[in-house]
Amino acid sequence: MTETFDRERAFAEAVAREAGALLLDASGKVAAREKGPSDLVTDADIASQRLIARRIAEAYPGHAILAEEEGLVADPAVASRWVVDPLDGTINFAHGFPFWSVSIALEVRGRIVVGVVHDPVAGTTFSAARGGGAHRDGDALRVSRVDSLRTSLIGAGLPTQFARDADRQSALFRSLSSDTHSVRRTGSTALNLAFLAAGGFDLYYTTSVHPWDFAAGVLLVEEAGGRVTAIDGSPYRLDRPTLLASNSLVHDEALRRLALAWQGLSSAAEPEPPAG
Repeated sequence: MTETFDRERAFAEAVAREAGALLLDASGKVAAREKGPSDLVTDADIASQRLIARRIAEAYPGHAILAEEEGLVADPAVASRWVVDPLDGTINFAHGFPFWSVSIALEVRGRIVVGVVHDPVAGTTFSAARGGGAHRDGDALRVSRVDSLRTSLIGAGLPTQFARDADRQSALFRSLSSDTHSVRRTGSTALNLAFLAAGGFDLYYTTSVHPWDFAAGVLLVEEAGGRVTAIDGSPYRLDRPTLLASNSLVHDEALRRLALAWQGLSSAAEPEPPAG
């Protein structure tokens, strides 16, 4: 009998909403500080993570947690781990730009089986369980049917330290900005992937992503009929920093464009190739 993970999905939805309510209450009331250059954190991030970690420990005491703040890491000997971003889009949150989210995923024996992305500002919850489809507030999601990059809307995740990789980032961005409907950089990978699953975006790419940013979102995309790989076309991995997600119909065309962009860089300016 196939395990459904419906209980775990419902749990993650409830906890994400609880954390989202905490964040909404803190919005505009907390100051941001830099934990690294252009990498912000607030007391709200930490409070949200502590809440989520506490709820997981209460409900699933044998599970590990991999999360962004405060050094919570997974025990490799534990088969089940929760991958948590307590506030995806901290820079947006700190500046009052209403595009941020809570992302919670469950990985079992190396496979993501539950993914939840909650948008507190809109009051919307995207969720998926492996084999059970993707949903937004109970309504089934499907990726778009756009079959050409020429008519695609594309999401981009650019690094905050853009100048360190400017040649590559500019080349990749240019390759997808030309002869498409447009490219958007919104600042929340989790929400970008959720909107791709819902048919809003047709493609999303990034070269500087962390596992907690995308673990939940990739399952949403896959369960909505989309495709996810590394940016070079190899299988994506939580421990590697590149991602290409699509409605599946434009995926191969995007891979060809990105490969050509990479090959077009001058050897003198060429950094290490994107990890796959």
